[in-house]
Amino acid sequence: MPDRKMLTHPKAAQPSTSPGAALYVDAENLRDAENARQVVASVVADWPGSRPPLGSLSLYVRADKAELWRLWAEDAFPTLSVRVRGVQHFSANNSKNSADMAIAADAVSDLVTGRANDVAVVSNDSDFAALFVKVRELAYEAGAESAPFLWITAPDGGALSPEIEQFIPAAFRWDLSAPSVSSPAQPAPKPLATAARRALPAASTEVSISDEAVAEELLRALPVGRFGASDAQKVVKDRWPKHPEAASDTAKFGQFLGKSLWPQLEKCGVTMPRRSSPRVYEITQAAKNSLGRSQPDQSAASVRTSQTDVATPEKLAAVVANGIADDIFKASDAQNALNDGQPQHPAASYTAAQFGTWFAKQLWPIMEQHGVTIAKEKPRRYEMTPDARHKLTALA
Repeated sequence: MPDRKMLTHPKAAQPSTSPGAALYVDAENLRDAENARQVVASVVADWPGSRPPLGSLSLYVRADKAELWRLWAEDAFPTLSVRVRGVQHFSANNSKNSADMAIAADAVSDLVTGRANDVAVVSNDSDFAALFVKVRELAYEAGAESAPFLWITAPDGGALSPEIEQFIPAAFRWDLSAPSVSSPAQPAPKPLATAARRALPAASTEVSISDEAVAEELLRALPVGRFGASDAQKVVKDRWPKHPEAASDTAKFGQFLGKSLWPQLEKCGVTMPRRSSPRVYEITQAAKNSLGRSQPDQSAASVRTSQTDVATPEKLAAVVANGIADDIFKASDAQNALNDGQPQHPAASYTAAQFGTWFAKQLWPIMEQHGVTIAKEKPRRYEMTPDARHKLTALA
C-alpha cells in the first residue's frame, strides 16, 4: 500500500492521533436528496479497508436545506465529524461553481492543517481534476509516494466526464456503478448464490442455517414493532454465534438482511416502513400470528420462483411501465414499480446505485425502443408518453 504521510503545513499544529480520511460529497451533483443519502450511506458502509479509516464527512447542499442535512448526517454517522456547507443558489452556473470551489478549498485546507490525511470526493464533475493535481503536488512535496486522493463517481450523478475515465488512474477511482465494491482497486468477490451458500460447510462444527430458519427466529425473538439491522443481528448472534453473518459489521449484516432474509420476512407479513438507508422493518401482529400457520404449498412457491427467474427484460419493462403512475419519472420510481410488481426479483432490493446501473443496461434500451425519452439530463428524468406506455404494457 503506498505510503500516505500527513501533508501538514510546517507551522500547523500536529494532532495527537491520525485524523483519518475525509469524505467530501457534492450532494447536488447526485440525482436527488434521497439518492444522495443512499450514496453517502453506501460509501461510509463499504469504505475500503486499504485506505485510512474514515474520520470526517463534509456535505455541500442547498443553503436552505443545510440544517436538515446536518440533523440527518449527525444521527446517521455519530462516529464521524460532520460538516455541512450550505450553497446559496443565485443562478444555476454560479451555485455549481460555488460548491466546487468550497470542496476544493476545504479539502486542501484540511490536508495542510492536519485535519485529514486522505481526501475522497463524491462527484462526477471533471472540474475536480484540478484538486487531484494539487493534492498530488502536496503529496510529492511532503515525500509521500502516492497522492492521498480517491475520486468516487455515482451512476446517477450526471454524465460521467470522459476526462475522469481517460486520465485519472484506476487506483484513485471508485466507481459505484460496480455492485458490491469494497475497494477501488480490488472489487469484492461476488456473493454466492443462496443455494451455493447453504451447501458450504460451516466454519465450525455447526451445520449451515437456512435463511428461512433465520427469518423464523427473528419473528419469534423480536417483539411486534419496528426493528433495524442491529436488532436482527443481535438475535442471530445470540441464537447462532458461529453464523457467518453474526460477527460481520452492521452494514454488511444489513445487506444480508435486505437480500436474503427480507423476502422470507415479507411473505410472513413483515413490512418495510422505510426503504431508504438505513432501512427500517416492522413486525406486525399478523406476522407474529403467521408462526402458527402451516407453510404455503411448496409447489405453488416453486412456480412463483420459477416465474420470477425466467422473467425477460421485456416483461420486466412492462411491469415497470404498468407500475409508474406519472409520465415524468426517475430511476427510483422504476425500482418502486418493480418492487410492487416483481418483489422477488433481485433488482427490487438493489441499492439506488446498483439499480441505476441495472436499469440503464437492462430496461432502458427496451423502453427507449418503445418511445420513452429523456426529459431531463441532470438530474436524469424520463418521460413516458401514453403511446410508449401502451406499447410497453403490451409486452407482458
